[in-house]
Amino acid sequence: MHRYLFFWVTALVLCLLYSFNYKKTGATEPPTGIAYYQFYHIKDTTQLGKVMSEDFMLVFKGDKSVYTSLTRAKQDSTMQAKLKEAEKTNSNGINMGLFLPTTEDDLYINNGTLSVVKNYNDQSYLIEEPLKKTDWSIGTETKQLLGYTCQMATGMVKGRRYTVWFTTDIPASFGPWKLQGLPGIILEAYDDHYYIKFTCTKIVTDGSFQKTASVDLPAKLIPTTKPEYERMKQAYLEGFGIENFGDGVSVDKVAVKGSGAAKTAPKKTSINYPLELIP
Repeated sequence: MHRYLFFWVTALVLCLLYSFNYKKTGATEPPTGIAYYQFYHIKDTTQLGKVMSEDFMLVFKGDKSVYTSLTRAKQDSTMQAKLKEAEKTNSNGINMGLFLPTTEDDLYINNGTLSVVKNYNDQSYLIEEPLKKTDWSIGTETKQLLGYTCQMATGMVKGRRYTVWFTTDIPASFGPWKLQGLPGIILEAYDDHYYIKFTCTKIVTDGSFQKTASVDLPAKLIPTTKPEYERMKQAYLEGFGIENFGDGVSVDKVAVKGSGAAKTAPKKTSINYPLELIP
């Protein structure tokens, strides 16, 4: 009798331990996917009809993510292709057309820390920033976006009050730009004046991108601080005779001589409604 009782008690303990270990190690896979966003920004409120737009991509895997400009990547690819073609044909010059200003920052989040990679003048600089926690107020309103039921939340980020819509159907605490920290991915966000808006146009969660998309920092980066980076950038722009500049470069044409290239001077951009009011 005691032998049978010992057997059943042992079996019960083993079942409980197996159940605990299953819950701990892998009953639920971490959220993984790619979200595509359109970003709209009125930088000069005296010209409300002039809206800057840019396409972005957010890749998230577990507690890591990277947010980067697709528009910049496409323009860089186009420029490199035209430069290579000009070198092959020994051309002294090539008309590049108009290149729109784009965001130079790639934002990496890793387990609650924020790393900003600034891509400028063919170099990549690393700036570590504190990832400040947003005091989100979650409301009762809901709406449908891309087939997902989304909840509304409001909070202050970088000096501006944002309304965001997130879905817990995809329990990733990320979103466009530096909007994050909710129990689901953010599919739409805008400030109180609608001068800044992020809209998710597509989201992929089937894992088909796993081998091509990386959320890890690049290997070759130049560590710096934000003040040092701004001094370097200002010195570079002063070489073009420009006192101040926005956050992009307009290239009208490129002159090709041998293997090098000389860009025309960037055009000054007026900004009275910046994306970030406070550091």
